[in-house]
Amino acid sequence: MPALATLLDQYRSVSLTSSRELYPDAGGTGLPLLKVDTSLCQAVISLQGAQLLEFKNAQGTPLLWLSPQCQFEPGTALRGGIPLCLPWFGPHPQDSDKPKHGFARTRDWELVQVAESDDGRCELVFELICDANPLFDHAFSAELCMKLGKGIDPQLSVTNRDQRAFDCTWALHSYFPVRNLEEVRVKGLAGKTYLDNLEQLAPKTQEQDLGFIGEVDRMFPGVEQALEIDGEPTIRIEHDQCPSVITWNPGPEHAAKMADVGAGNEQGFICVERGAVLGEAWHLEAGETRIAGMKIIEA
Repeated sequence: MPALATLLDQYRSVSLTSSRELYPDAGGTGLPLLKVDTSLCQAVISLQGAQLLEFKNAQGTPLLWLSPQCQFEPGTALRGGIPLCLPWFGPHPQDSDKPKHGFARTRDWELVQVAESDDGRCELVFELICDANPLFDHAFSAELCMKLGKGIDPQLSVTNRDQRAFDCTWALHSYFPVRNLEEVRVKGLAGKTYLDNLEQLAPKTQEQDLGFIGEVDRMFPGVEQALEIDGEPTIRIEHDQCPSVITWNPGPEHAAKMADVGAGNEQGFICVERGAVLGEAWHLEAGETRIAGMKIIEA
């Protein structure tokens, strides 16, 4: 990628590398990665999916989890960090043969802008332009602006480039590290209604702070407040225009069957995602743009 390398030559905090260099023992044929190193943070980003894979703040605290069995293969979803599920979340609502969670996370995005601040903040803007195709019959573009400093501040915008309106669902599918899965709790969901994906979306009520015993796969609509992961580390998750919350951990039995997770590795993470799914889908008229974002910081 000579053009990208030339672009990055003018920035002191962002460099081009590869999964083979950073993760020499990982599976797959390899993918190009960006490495960010500032006085406030260290981060690794995949150009495939514009996916933030790792982030450590100035104290060295990791705020994201990356699977030790992640497969760095072109066109293969990367397990960990913050994958972007778009233009649909979960199984396709009409065609189960289409890839789960859409295709934005397995496409190459273009880095179109980099900005650095003297105080150590770094901002990277990635763009994906999609014409109508067999997977999604509408032309659209997406932009992911990733602000990295003391915390993580991703902002997503989606533009309808088609002549017809369409609906899309999406989620910032964030993987967070935990030291003790049995003890970690997610605060801010007590009293909320959720749809249980393990029981055909049966509606239930979350009576207490959310814990993770066995497999968990829940979708909470209409959650306006910020959330907090009470664990080690303690992480605060704020949002703007992300009404849905999805919480997930595969549990030991399912994890053992997942090649990119593996037996025992489910103990090291939980997913607490923000987005717009199911009945909270975005409806975009021709030419319309919608924007949303979240903030992740050590509490």
